[in-house]
Amino acid sequence: MKCLRACIVLLLLVPSATALAGSGDVKVIALFSNKALLQVGEQQKVVSAGETFAGVLLQSATGRGAVVVIDGETMNLGLNQSIAGNFKKPDRSRLRIVPDARGMYFVKGTINDKSTSFLVDTGATHVTMSGNKARALKIDFKEGSRGMAQTAAALVPVWQIELNSVSIGGIKLRNVSATVIDGDKPSSVLLGNSFLRHTDMQQANSVLIIRKRY
Repeated sequence: MKCLRACIVLLLLVPSATALAGSGDVKVIALFSNKALLQVGEQQKVVSAGETFAGVLLQSATGRGAVVVIDGETMNLGLNQSIAGNFKKPDRSRLRIVPDARGMYFVKGTINDKSTSFLVDTGATHVTMSGNKARALKIDFKEGSRGMAQTAAALVPVWQIELNSVSIGGIKLRNVSATVIDGDKPSSVLLGNSFLRHTDMQQANSVLIIRKRY
């Protein structure tokens, strides 16, 4: 605990090596379990999950990153990553996703109006999930079309189904094709092209921007 407190004090006293571009920028300086040291403009504070600091809500925090909500827009921030300030009212059909430390794009959303998280995967043909995840989401996937697929370990049963709805941010699509693989893999729900083909995606530096295609 002494080391943790000392580290926090040190971070509060020593300016970041990479100065913030604007007075309203939001940056994650340090990460802890359910807490994060946030910098908003020139202010810094250790914030607990569920707490709001300078208009920024810390939704959750782990060693991998923090999820913050700014003006109703949910954003993922890794260590020492920042988002420019001067926030405008968010466009609900547009979502910004910051990569984690491994360069992966995770985003929270819903399937059939039940909360889950996704890994954006342009290499996946459909929204893809494990049988265990489908059961947790109360999806009766065995009513779908059954087939077989080769995994790294063995041939496993798969089912092709249609989800009532899939949403991330303010982007919500209905009747989305999905694949369910029996077992516990993949560990994350893959947000594949049955959803992504209805959006426009671009990268601004490392940030992935997804907009609904009208």
